[in-house]
Amino acid sequence: MAVLVEATTILVRGSAIDEKVVGGWETFKAALPSCDVSSDNELVGISLIEPAEVRQLADKLAALGLGFTWDGHFEDIAFADQKRGLITQCDWLVFETANIGIGGTPPEVAMCRLVNSQRHELRVPEGWRYQGSLTEQFGN
Repeated sequence: MAVLVEATTILVRGSAIDEKVVGGWETFKAALPSCDVSSDNELVGISLIEPAEVRQLADKLAALGLGFTWDGHFEDIAFADQKRGLITQCDWLVFETANIGIGGTPPEVAMCRLVNSQRHELRVPEGWRYQGSLTEQFGN
C-alpha cells in the first residue's frame, strides 16, 4: 500500500519497527509527537512542517534502534517532500502521485510505497480530508 506524503514526511519501514524497536509498535507510537501519521503496517508516514521537528523526530527514532544516520545511511528511515519527492535516495521506496477524484480525476496527492509492494491503496491519517489539507493548500 502507499502512505500520504504532505509537507516533509518521515517514512519508516514497518518491518523494522517489529524487528528493531524494543517494545515494537507500542514503543514506536509513544515516541511520536502529535502530528499526522498514516500507516499500512508496511510503511509509516509521519508528516511534519518544521525542519527542526523533522530532525528531532528522526534522531529519536534512530535512538529506538531504527537504521539511520544523517550522513546517508537510510536503512529504515527516509524522507520525502510533497513537491520534490524523495529527499533521501534509497532503494526501498517509490514516490509517486495519483489522482484521488472520482474515476481517477484530480485532485492529485503525493504518496510513497515500498518498492516491491503490489498494493496501491492509499492510507491517510485518521480524519484526513483533501479540503483544507496541506496538499490542497500547497499542491504537488
